[in-house]
Amino acid sequence: PGFRRQGVLLAGYDLSGRKVTETSTRLFAASLLDRLNAAPGIEAAAIAAAVPLDIHGLPMRTFTLEGRSRPPDSPDQALTNTVTPGYFTVMGLSFVAGRDFADLRDEAAPLQAVVNQEFVRRYLDGGDPIGRRIETRGKNYAIAGVVKTSLYNAFGEPPTPMIYFSYRDRPSPTGEIHLRTRAGSETSVANDVRAMVRDLDPELPVYDVRTLSD
Repeated sequence: PGFRRQGVLLAGYDLSGRKVTETSTRLFAASLLDRLNAAPGIEAAAIAAAVPLDIHGLPMRTFTLEGRSRPPDSPDQALTNTVTPGYFTVMGLSFVAGRDFADLRDEAAPLQAVVNQEFVRRYLDGGDPIGRRIETRGKNYAIAGVVKTSLYNAFGEPPTPMIYFSYRDRPSPTGEIHLRTRAGSETSVANDVRAMVRDLDPELPVYDVRTLSD
């Protein structure tokens, strides 16, 4: 599929219904990732809004790219996901240009996006994407990096443009924890994940624990 599905444990959480703000949800994610990345048996940790090849699919979004004009009846579109720094390491998605997102606690960096190679091929004619701005829903995101194209919604799909947004810029009360472990030992860290979440919020359940291969 273009990513390393073996050795990844997934688990969901949902802060909806609590008195949370964008700042508190961002801080929760940063604190949880600090604990997960320091835990034995976990090689890398990240949080994402969605899981590739999941039954729900990834959302498609219309955007405007700096320096590119399109008629109103034929807008540019790409699939999207919102992820934390470290997501590409967990998934084994290699960077071909640029870099990962700024740290979740970095308040100085501009709004950022990471795109895939198909996005560059289709919308930039292979030109340098780093620093180019994507406008969508009234916000402008600077392209920080480019990763390899992978599968997103279905096996056999054609190469599809993809935009990853940073969880720092678009915090959400819900998240899919992604953990990179040794292949075959994914479920051995499930109880550790539950314990670390309880340390931050004793009443917050962890649900839908499964492997990415599943």
